[in-house]
Amino acid sequence: MAGTRAPKQWPLSKEETITSFEAWRQNLQYTLFLDQNFEAFLVDGFTWLKKTNANPLRGIADDGEGGAEANRRTAAQKCTHLNLMLGQIANYCPIISRNTIIKNSTSIDYIWQSIRLHYGFQSTDGHFLDLNSIFLEPNERPEGLFQRLASFIEDNLLRAGGNIHHHGEVPEADEELSPSLENLCLLG
Repeated sequence: MAGTRAPKQWPLSKEETITSFEAWRQNLQYTLFLDQNFEAFLVDGFTWLKKTNANPLRGIADDGEGGAEANRRTAAQKCTHLNLMLGQIANYCPIISRNTIIKNSTSIDYIWQSIRLHYGFQSTDGHFLDLNSIFLEPNERPEGLFQRLASFIEDNLLRAGGNIHHHGEVPEADEELSPSLENLCLLG
C-alpha cells in the first residue's frame, strides 16, 4: 500500500469528546510515525527529561556502536528531532500551552494525559462516576447514546500501567470489553 497517507491533520478545538480526541491523536501519531526520526519517541515507555538549562539534551544519549554507522545519531541530533516532533504536536494542539508540550513533557503519554486532563476525560476511578451523567440528549438517536456509552466504558477499562486499579491491584494486561459489559451499554 505504497503512498497510503493519513487524512490531513486538524487542530483540536475548544470542545472535544473522547472519540474525537482519540481520532485526532491516532491520526497525528500515524502521521508522526511516517518520519523515521520521530519513531523512537512514540514508542510506549520511551521517556525524556524536561528541557532546562541543566538538561539541554533532555537525558537523551548518543546511539551506541550497534547498527549501521550511517543510521547512528548524536544526542544533539536526536534532541533536535524530538523538539521538532513536539513542535508539530503543539501546532495542532492550541488548547494546551506550547511550553507544556515542548519544554515540560517527559513522554508522549505525558502529552496525551495532559490533553485528556484539559478536556476532563482523564481515566481515574472518580471519572467512572461520570457515567451517571450520560443520557439521551434532545434530537439524539439511541445509536448515538449507545456509542457515547460504549466509548466511555472502553475509555475506563483497566490498563496495565494505567491510573485505574481494581481492589488495589494493578492489572498485568489491558482489560478487554466483554460481551456482557457491552450489553450493559444498551441499558443506557
